[in-house]
Amino acid sequence: MSDIFLGTSGWDYPEWVGRIYPPRGVADKLRYYASLFPIVEVNSTFYRLPPSSVAASWVRRTPARFRFAAKFPQTITHDLRLVGTDEELARFLAMLKPIRDSGKFVAALLQLPPSLPFEEATVRRFYETLPRDLPVAVEFRERSWLVPESYALLREFALANVTVDGPHLPIALETTAPFAYIRWHGHGSPLWYDYPYSREEIVAWVPRIQALTEKVSTIYGFFNNHFRGDAAVNCRTLSDELGLPPPTSRGRLDL
Repeated sequence: MSDIFLGTSGWDYPEWVGRIYPPRGVADKLRYYASLFPIVEVNSTFYRLPPSSVAASWVRRTPARFRFAAKFPQTITHDLRLVGTDEELARFLAMLKPIRDSGKFVAALLQLPPSLPFEEATVRRFYETLPRDLPVAVEFRERSWLVPESYALLREFALANVTVDGPHLPIALETTAPFAYIRWHGHGSPLWYDYPYSREEIVAWVPRIQALTEKVSTIYGFFNNHFRGDAAVNCRTLSDELGLPPPTSRGRLDL
């Protein structure tokens, strides 16, 4: 059976105070979050890279078994659109170094823009710049990427296809790396992630995840529907449905 790590995309949301965090707040939200879940997807790196000293503090403030994923910066994916990215990639890798050195890093999420079509030569050139020892998961957001040539490149470079639950692309349980990576965005309108999953929707994911356990050694999954703390609540529900053990010291979550 695969190891399964479930968490949320981000942890620092004001509206989580009172539902996920205590009503009077906490001095260290990340430390408290790490008592609820074993992993987090750092989404702030998409918008702005913090100093490596901040990443080092994340390592110090979390238990030894806690794990991090982190988004590639939007300068690489949305501004440069995978072309001429060496300098930005070096900055991203420098920021990640304390997490990677600690053994707490699991994957870098390459979230592609919906306006970027698949072009095999361009994609190959970018994948060639990635360090071979850097675990990377690639999230497609445009249909032209859902072709055999695109998946073949993922397999060639041992990059994971991101299984996405959202309103615009089909759920693809395609495995292309030793690990699987899942993101639940929601089906809200106009904002995808302003959406609470029902228990029935959560339960429907149990057989899908069980099917993935037969194909990969590890599964990472993140809920991105952060409004009202829905991501944390839905993540806890799915964890319970899968029978996953809680963190050693589990904090209180007001469902």
